[in-house]
Amino acid sequence: MSPRDVLVITHDAHLAAPLETALRGAGHHVRIAGTVMAGLILAREAGPSVVLVERELPDGRGRDVITRLRGSSVPILVLTDRDIVEETVELLQLGANNVLVKPVAVQELVVQIRVQLRRPQRDEHLSYHGLEVWPHLQRVTVHGQNLRLTDKQRTLLAALLRTPGQIVSRADLTDALWPTRTLVKDSHALEVHVNHLRANFAAVGLHGVIHTVRQGGYMIHLERIDNGRNTPNSSSEP
Repeated sequence: MSPRDVLVITHDAHLAAPLETALRGAGHHVRIAGTVMAGLILAREAGPSVVLVERELPDGRGRDVITRLRGSSVPILVLTDRDIVEETVELLQLGANNVLVKPVAVQELVVQIRVQLRRPQRDEHLSYHGLEVWPHLQRVTVHGQNLRLTDKQRTLLAALLRTPGQIVSRADLTDALWPTRTLVKDSHALEVHVNHLRANFAAVGLHGVIHTVRQGGYMIHLERIDNGRNTPNSSSEP
């Protein structure tokens, strides 16, 4: 499972096509299903990181999907054309993470999906060569020793550790730190948090952990961490 996998369950072709295009353009892997049964099969096979489902489908309802996936930690967004408080409350109580009333702009759906992708799951545990993060517990350790970080630093580290050794774009990291901001974000603010995180690593003897990729973003890449001393790859950190 990739943290970018999105499952969309809708029979509305006018929504599915532009939404798939927008999500793929944002770097997500997208699967489309037109029925409850097809959606559940894809959910079982692909293990999506977030599900967007219509309230009404040809062979059932969105609530059927919520009920079947309730035991997992996957976030579920429900699209409905009925702005009825009681129905919204019922869907939320069943386990939906959010209920969105149509018409909804495609760009808003993309933002809502990315917000859910950036929220730590209750059982998420990230581990990479002795560096471990439990986002839901707000805990970071290096070979079992606690590393004190701010909320922003933990969020930034978790975003990098979800795809270790791979470039995470500045846009994705900015969305991770400020998921609900829709205005233009200050790239300098991201650099400040990256530098603070590097300083915290350096304070415990870890250098060269976070690499800057020019015109790209940032990445974590090292071979191992040996009791406070790390062995980075040949890349250098500016």
